[in-house]
Amino acid sequence: MPDTAVRTHRIAVVRTDDELIAVCLPYLREGLAAGDLVVALLAPAPAAHVRDQLPGVLVVDYPAATPREPETVAAHTELLAQATAEGRRLRLLGQVRERQPRAWDERLRGEIAHQHLWADAAMASLCVYDRRVTPPEVLATALLAHPEVLVDGAVRVNDAHRPPAELMAALPVPAEPVQQTTPVLAVDGARSLPELRHALQAALAGRLGSPDLDEDVHLAASEIAANAFRHGGDLISARVWADGERVVVTISDSGTRFDGCLSGFAPAHGADLSRGGMGLWLARKLCDHVDTWRGPEGFTVRLTTAVRS
Repeated sequence: MPDTAVRTHRIAVVRTDDELIAVCLPYLREGLAAGDLVVALLAPAPAAHVRDQLPGVLVVDYPAATPREPETVAAHTELLAQATAEGRRLRLLGQVRERQPRAWDERLRGEIAHQHLWADAAMASLCVYDRRVTPPEVLATALLAHPEVLVDGAVRVNDAHRPPAELMAALPVPAEPVQQTTPVLAVDGARSLPELRHALQAALAGRLGSPDLDEDVHLAASEIAANAFRHGGDLISARVWADGERVVVTISDSGTRFDGCLSGFAPAHGADLSRGGMGLWLARKLCDHVDTWRGPEGFTVRLTTAVRS
C-alpha cells in the first residue's frame, strides 16, 4: 500500500489522441496496482478505450456542459471521503476541455483552488491538457498551477510552480464588454440591505430567460450584498448590466480586510452550513462566473450569467 498521506498534483500536455492514451493508461494502471480508488474523467472516445483496457477504473464521461466549480469540488470531496473510508488514496485523472473562453478562466481558477483545498489530502491528480484546443495563455498559467509535470513518462518537479494565493491574485480580471454600456441599475450609498435586495430583484426580473435563473442570480447578488453590509464598511454600491446575451451584477463595498480570491469554492465551514460564510460559495454555485478584485476604494464582486433561450 502507498503512503496515503502523499498529495500529488501533476500536469501533462499532449498533442495527439495517441499521446493522450499513452499518458492515461500507465498512470491509471499504477493507481490500480497501488490499491487506489482510481477515477478518470474523459471525452467519449478515450473513455471507451480506458473502460475496455482497465475495467477497474471508474470512468466518467465528460459532461456536455462544464459543472460550476463548487459542483466539481463537491464531487471530488465525496470521492475523497469514500477513498478515506476504505483506507485508500484517491487517484484522479482529468482530461481538460472547454468550449468557451470564459469557461477556460473558470477552469484555471479551479486548478488553483484544488491545489489550495487539498494540499494535504490523500489524493493524486493528473490534469491532461491538449495543445490543439487549449489557448496558449491558458496553458502557460495552468503550468504554474501544478507542482509536478509529467514529460515523456517521467515526473519532474515544476520549478515554475507558484503558490495558490499568489497565482490566483495575479490572474487578470476578464473584461465583460456589456459593462461599457449604460447599466439598467445603478445604486450608490445603498441605505439598507432590504432596499438593495428589492432594487436588484426589480432590475433582474425577466432578464435571464427564465424565472428560476432570475431568482438564482438575485439570490447570489443578495448574499454578496449581505456580506458587503456585514463586513464591507459604509459605502455599498451595486450595478446591473444586461444586453440580451448575459447579465452582469457588481456589488462593491469599502471594506479593507477580505480579498476573496481563494474563497467560495467550498463552504467556508465544511458540511455545517448553519455556521454561515456561504455568500461566495452560493454565488459560484448559482452564477456562471464570479470575479473579485480590490481597488483603491474597496472590494468588488462581479457576477456574470449567460441568458438562457
